[in-house]
Amino acid sequence: HYGMVGKLSPKDRETVAQTIVALSDNDKAATAKLYRENGYKATSQNGKDDVDDAVLHRFASFHFDKIDLSPLTLDNGEKMDIMDVFRSNREKAVPTWVEEGRRLGGLLVGVSAQAARPISLAKEWRPIAKQALRKKE
Repeated sequence: HYGMVGKLSPKDRETVAQTIVALSDNDKAATAKLYRENGYKATSQNGKDDVDDAVLHRFASFHFDKIDLSPLTLDNGEKMDIMDVFRSNREKAVPTWVEEGRRLGGLLVGVSAQAARPISLAKEWRPIAKQALRKKE
């Protein structure tokens, strides 16, 4: 094992794979649950620790999928401009698996944007993630 997840523990590798599958399925609840249960913490400006699933999903998609600057629809149906989402939510704890993943994800998303060939990393990585999860079973 080498590359993005080479230095990670088996548990963290599994979490990365599950996150990629959840993102490629556009499953906001599953993505948010994986982030919450595996060390990622964010707070909203009003001090609440229960950041919206949609917000965590969008953050995860920046880390492991693509740059999406479209307005965000919160769980309660309210629409939010993406810049307001960034202004009103802060990362409090970023686990190693997110840090390593977003380092590579940011690089690849940046390169694809520069090449004017935007891609969804989660969709590209999904078969590898599924294979990693099957091996674990």
